[in-house]
Amino acid sequence: MSLWLLAILASPKMLYYFFIHGKYRHSLWYRLGFKGFEISQEHPLIWIHAVSLGETKAVIALARELKLTYPHHRLLISSVTETGHAEAKRSLPFANYHVYLPFDFYFIIKKIVRKTAPQLVIICESDFWLNFMRLTKQEGAALVLVNGKLSQKSAARFKVFNFFSKKLFSLFDLLCVQNSLYKERFVDIGVQEEKLHVTGNLKLDDEYPQLTKEGVYAWREKLGISPEQPVLTIGSSHYPEEQMLIRMLKELWNQIPDLKAILVPRHPERFKEVVAFLEKERLKWINFTDINRRTGKEQVILIDAMGMLRMCYQLSDIAIVGGSFTLKVGGHNILEPCWYGKPVIFGLSMYSQLELVDLIKQAEAGIQVSEQELQKVLEILLIDSSIREEIGQNGLALVQSLRGSTKRTLQTITNLFQKFKFPSTDTLKA
Repeated sequence: MSLWLLAILASPKMLYYFFIHGKYRHSLWYRLGFKGFEISQEHPLIWIHAVSLGETKAVIALARELKLTYPHHRLLISSVTETGHAEAKRSLPFANYHVYLPFDFYFIIKKIVRKTAPQLVIICESDFWLNFMRLTKQEGAALVLVNGKLSQKSAARFKVFNFFSKKLFSLFDLLCVQNSLYKERFVDIGVQEEKLHVTGNLKLDDEYPQLTKEGVYAWREKLGISPEQPVLTIGSSHYPEEQMLIRMLKELWNQIPDLKAILVPRHPERFKEVVAFLEKERLKWINFTDINRRTGKEQVILIDAMGMLRMCYQLSDIAIVGGSFTLKVGGHNILEPCWYGKPVIFGLSMYSQLELVDLIKQAEAGIQVSEQELQKVLEILLIDSSIREEIGQNGLALVQSLRGSTKRTLQTITNLFQKFKFPSTDTLKA
């Protein structure tokens, strides 16, 4: 009954995004359970659920290792958001199935779980759905949380609704969490300590594609950026960050007029909204999809395509990671630019990524700034290449030192497989 009530309350917002922004036009029928689960039971199934873009990127390396370790198991990747689904299809082509997880209504989920009969269900980070978890357990699946995290705010809510949280988290057979702080929070809300394992952050083990020097030159030329021109990439931006950052840049362009800004909004349904703002500000700008019409004099390149953020970071001198200048989001993965030796700048609203903030600060691999400090910090970094180089090298050293979470997580899952006495690879071959 509570889910039906939530669905009714959420309907106006969903309809607004559906008709005005086109946000759910591709995924709605799948999420209602009408399409998307034409799946055989010929081989046992491993189901990985990664709700959106960030979680999908986090499980890439683990999914690849699971496929290699259990080659006779089918691999299913489910998403909730359309950006997450697109990323899963792009980055996890070796998976047998890419689907949307339907709304967590009992009658929808029950039919799908019986049809798919998963042997192992892996949930990434913090997307907990009671019916989905309960019904997969009833069908005999092992249930695992990977890259688990629990914010202070969420922990407080779970403590208030203790009767629900105990029921929910008792379904897990194993919880692999990012750090000891998150482990303590899970224990504090009643999760059995023996089920908890600190395995690190999976996002640090992702394989980051690297352009050659020739590739960087070719892409800059394609975008109309000269070799000596400074480049700032603004990644994963949200409303109203674009407005704040562009207005700051208009001041910065008075000091550094040849600066090129690459703007990569987090959600594709907002492209038109960002275009309208750029037009209103009367900037020289161009969409990436129209890049063949470039003049080379554009101040802003709007990336209106998916899967290009990491390439943009490689073309840049400095990266700003969005979601950190608005209280509604709480930050994104500020380590991504570090993989390419780029100094990373981020705002004060990083409450969902506190561990990453501590790592960046300790390694001196980036700078956290207020809106008021941002312009001055960018001026210093753009003028002094030696400071940029030092911060970038600190970032490279940091990310190399943090690898290993995938290996630790895989080992705990392998131990669980043995505990559940699932069919071995040799048995399946026979």
